[in-house]
Amino acid sequence: MSKEQNERVLKRLKLFPNLSDALSKLDQEIIDDLVDDAMSQAQADGFTESNIVRGATYLAAHFCNLASATGSNISKQQASVLTIEYFDRGGSDDYLVEYNRLKNSLKQSSIRFM
Repeated sequence: MSKEQNERVLKRLKLFPNLSDALSKLDQEIIDDLVDDAMSQAQADGFTESNIVRGATYLAAHFCNLASATGSNISKQQASVLTIEYFDRGGSDDYLVEYNRLKNSLKQSSIRFM
């Protein structure tokens, strides 16, 4: 894992419009550590030099989303006389779903980005 790869992950994280609020709640040192963790995990999961940035970006986004979350997994339904709030998705988010999809595609000897 190189410093250049970490910088590429950081650059990509800032491109996710839905992640900007989460990133604003974290200081840069925490974000850097989460990117390091994501790179290590992606490497352990089988991502290689040619595709690790793609996988690590989604995993780092998931980590940042979790670290800054203050109830983002709470869903709310409201009718005129009734409001129901419930926990949703079991701690997962779209970033983790995409990371797992990319990881599963490694078994097919190619990364399929959709």
